[in-house]
Parts: sequence; structure tokens; C-alpha cells
Amino acid sequence: MKSRILHTSLVLNFLDVGFDTNVISEILKTEVDNILESNHLVNLSDWEIQFKATYNNGRKLLISKNRLGSRPSDKIKEIIIVIPIPKLENASWGVSKYQYIYEESHYDKLLKNFWELNVNYSDFPNRTDYILDCMRRAIKFCFDEGFTVDGVKVKIKQ
Repeated sequence: MKSRILHTSLVLNFLDVGFDTNVISEILKTEVDNILESNHLVNLSDWEIQFKATYNNGRKLLISKNRLGSRPSDKIKEIIIVIPIPKLENASWGVSKYQYIYEESHYDKLLKNFWELNVNYSDFPNRTDYILDCMRRAIKFCFDEGFTVDGVKVKIKQ
């Protein structure tokens, strides 16, 4: 199985401001590839797992559940990781409230499709450390909880 780390933003003028998505993707891809290689997922060698960071103004870190994100015809399993970005008043590296595309309640009606993890903005001095932590925690959660790819349960305790 191959991996790919993607980024999208529901926060205006956010991507690659104060952090570098290419660097983050490189770091995380190496970590995910090491996990995949050490667990010899032979039956899924032609599949790609995509972890897609979506930056928004939600309340919690959200991880899409299994029923979302499989594209068998393309041999891609996509897991969406919704990373909440704080307002400037909550973190020095946050954003202005005018940068948000959606209201904070945007994901409330969709929560049944996601697992939720808490975040603490004050634990991080910058966007890079925060985003890496959120992505690592979410990816670890995915492997611990398990997900299905082409009918095969991938569950790896780290």
C-alpha cells in the first residue's frame, strides 16, 4: 500500500502561511510508509491510502469513519482529518474570524460521520507543531481503530 498526505482549507489565506504543507506531507508520508512497510500489507499493494487534512474553524479534531472515502475503481482509500484552526484571540498563530468560510457549527450536523478528538491550542507555539500533532494523533487513531480497504481490515497497534 502506498500513502499520500493531502491538504485543503476552509480558512481563507491559510495554506502555507506560517507552515509548509510540503514539509508536513513529507514528514508524515515517511512515518505512514514506515508503518505500512513494517506490517506487510501484501494484498493491498496496489492501493493508496490518502490522509487529507482539511483546515476549518470546528470545535474538535475530526476523523472520517470507515463508511466514507473508499474509491475501489481508483484503488484509493481516503481518510479526511478535519483540523480546527483557532481564532487569533485563542492562539497567537490563529486566524482572523473573517478568514473562516463556514460557521463554527458547520460540522455539527455531520458529526455522526466522524470520530472526535480534543485539541488544546495553548500546547503549541506555532502552526507547524500543531498541525503535525493533529495529523499524527489522527493517523495513529486510524491505525489503532482500524479501517477497511477493499474488504480487508487494516488495524495496526503502534
